[in-house]
Amino acid sequence: MPTKHLKYGGSTIARTLECPGWAKLADSIPRVEGRGSDAAELGTALHEAMEFLVENNEDAIEIEGMYFNGFTIDHEMVEESLTPALNALDELFRHTAPDHVLIEPFVEIIPNLAGGSIDLLARKGKTVYVIDYKFGHMPVPVENNKQLLFYALCADADPQTQHFFEDAENLVLAIIQPHHPDGALQKWVTSLGSLDYFEEDVAKAVGEAEGATPSFKAGDHCRYCPALAVCPIKTGEADKAARLPQVHVNKLEEYLPLLGDIEDWIKEVRALAQRHLEKGGHVKGFKLVNKRPTRVWTNEAEVEAMVKNMRSVTKADTHTTKLNSPAQMEKLFKKKGIDPSKITDYVSSVSSGLTLAPESDKREAALPAAALKAALNRLD
Repeated sequence: MPTKHLKYGGSTIARTLECPGWAKLADSIPRVEGRGSDAAELGTALHEAMEFLVENNEDAIEIEGMYFNGFTIDHEMVEESLTPALNALDELFRHTAPDHVLIEPFVEIIPNLAGGSIDLLARKGKTVYVIDYKFGHMPVPVENNKQLLFYALCADADPQTQHFFEDAENLVLAIIQPHHPDGALQKWVTSLGSLDYFEEDVAKAVGEAEGATPSFKAGDHCRYCPALAVCPIKTGEADKAARLPQVHVNKLEEYLPLLGDIEDWIKEVRALAQRHLEKGGHVKGFKLVNKRPTRVWTNEAEVEAMVKNMRSVTKADTHTTKLNSPAQMEKLFKKKGIDPSKITDYVSSVSSGLTLAPESDKREAALPAAALKAALNRLD
């Protein structure tokens, strides 16, 4: 996979379109180099594995045991991620190979400033395909997807890939996401003309972002923004919250919408402060300390051998065991080739309690026990 990352890329273009000011703020924030989260690194490993499989025309089972980005491909990765992804590619091209394919081309619309790498770029007949792999569990919508439109725009402008678009009529944006509840293949078909309007939006947003006074706007695009802790909108919301009067029930509808953004801002401020201190910086009134220590065995094997020989101590006294959850058991059964339906009759779905949600949430409103008791008392 390409390691070059530009200031304005596919994963940040939606944020740039909505909030051009984020990039300048992000440049002012200290960063700690290193690997990302375990989930992100696993995603990179699966991307690299897909690149290898497509390039070598291999079945996923053939690479079980191979090593990508620090991860060994196991049976679960093959069955739950890689094989469904390959099947989705096959479905996309209706079992017929495309005329032209490029794996992981790095394309730019503004050299050294705006661009990114496409997981797979293909041409079949008069149609161009821009394909992206997503191995996370959060479904990503494909219709009018800004990341894929940006990649298509870059590929149309980049000299190395312009030939894919010559005389083409249609554009297919496809996201292959094996864990999507509606199927691994999600695609959206549009005309190449749609790129003209999108190009205007991108040019305007990047131009403003590179200008002296870019604008800021809060929204869903704030998630994962590296500048969240110093964002003038978020800090303004936090300041407003700090000056709010005593909370009253009749003001809850005003206060609750603020919580999500403020909580995200608080987390990011803490993370930014820790990163700054870890790099040797100073924050007046704060320091780094070791977390509360917990006692651990220095040699578990010797302790087990010792207590095993104690007549007054049984294994039940020293070890705790618990049956796996239904989800863990189903996962085990699949791995062992056992029919998961054998335990279906023993499983029920039980809520762990009540939680607060916006009115737009698809779940039905629950009646709390106190309200139910009050309703029954009124009936009496």
